[in-house]
Amino acid sequence: MKKINLALIGYGYWGPNIARVLSELEDCELKYCVDLVEKNLKRVSDKYPKIITLNNYQPVLEDKEVDAVFIVTPTKTHYQIAKDCLNANKHVFIEKPIAYLVSQAKELVDIAKKNNLKLMVGHIFLFNPAVRKIKEIIEKGEIGNIRHLNFQRRNLGPIRSDVNVMWDLAPHDVSMLLYFLGNIKVSSVQAAGSAFLRPNLQDVVFMNIKFPTNIIANFLLSWLDPIKIRDITIVGDKKMIFFNDVIPTEKIKIFNKNADILEKTQDVSYKEWKIALRSGEIDVPEIKQTEPLKEEISHFLNCIKEDKLPFTDGENGLKVVEILEAAQKSLENNSKLINL
Repeated sequence: MKKINLALIGYGYWGPNIARVLSELEDCELKYCVDLVEKNLKRVSDKYPKIITLNNYQPVLEDKEVDAVFIVTPTKTHYQIAKDCLNANKHVFIEKPIAYLVSQAKELVDIAKKNNLKLMVGHIFLFNPAVRKIKEIIEKGEIGNIRHLNFQRRNLGPIRSDVNVMWDLAPHDVSMLLYFLGNIKVSSVQAAGSAFLRPNLQDVVFMNIKFPTNIIANFLLSWLDPIKIRDITIVGDKKMIFFNDVIPTEKIKIFNKNADILEKTQDVSYKEWKIALRSGEIDVPEIKQTEPLKEEISHFLNCIKEDKLPFTDGENGLKVVEILEAAQKSLENNSKLINL
C-alpha cells in the first residue's frame, strides 16, 4: 500500500513528539517540516536528514504528493494555516484547540466537509487508556448518575505568551468532560481569573460549567503552582472516581463512598432528615498501557486510508471552542455568567 505523505508545521515544544511517532510508523512518510526558527529546523535536519526543512509552508500547499498536514503552531495561527491546507486539498490534524474563535472553527469544519477531507483535533486525552477506562466505568453505570466533576491542571509553567492559561490547559479537560457526559448540552459557563505576570493574560483561571441535568463541573487551571497536579474527581450517586495522571501506577481509584437521604418527608424539621454517609472499599482497575500520542496519530492515518470520520473530528473541536469562547467572554466581563 502507498505510504501517506505528510508535512509537519511547527517544531517547537510538541512538534518533536509528533515527528518521533511518525518516524516509528511504517505506513507514512514525513516529507516536510516547517518552522520559523532556524534552530528548530537544524534540530530536524540533524535528527531526520531526509526530511525537507522550510521556513514557510507554501511549497507544502503546492506539492500534490502531500496527503496530510500536522499543524503544531501557536493557537491563534491554527485557523489560517488549517484553512490554507484544507483549500489545498490536504487532510489536516490540528493540535488543540482547533481555533481561537467559534466562527473560525465553524469555517474549518465547513471547508473540510465541502472538500471531503479529514479534519482532526489533537484532544490526546481521549486516546489515553485510563480516560477510556473511566468512560467504560461510567457507561456501565458503576458510579450511578453523575452529580459533579472537578478538574485540576496545575504546575509552575510552562508559561505561554500567545494565550492565557485557560486556552492552554482547559481544552484537555473540556474535551474529557464532554466525552464522559456524552456531549450533553451545556447551559452556562462562568470564569474568573487573574493575570499576575503580564497584563490581560491570565495565569490562573477558575471555571464553572453547568448542565440542564443539574450536573456541575469545576476547573482550576494554573501556571503558578508549587507542584504538578493533573487530576479529575467524578462523583456519582453510587460511587466516586479519582484519576491522577501524574503518578505512574494506580491512576484510577473507584471509591465506594457516598451520601444518601434515607428518609425524605414534607414538613419536617432539619434534624428529622436522615442522611447516610457510606464509606466502603477502594477498587483499582487494571489499565492496558499504550502510548496515547501513537494511538491518536495512528487513528488519524487510518481515517485517511479507510475514509472514516475521526473520533476527535472538527465538530468535536468546535464544541470545545464554544465553551472556551464563552469562558473568555466571562473573563472579560467581570466573571459574568454566559448562557449557551
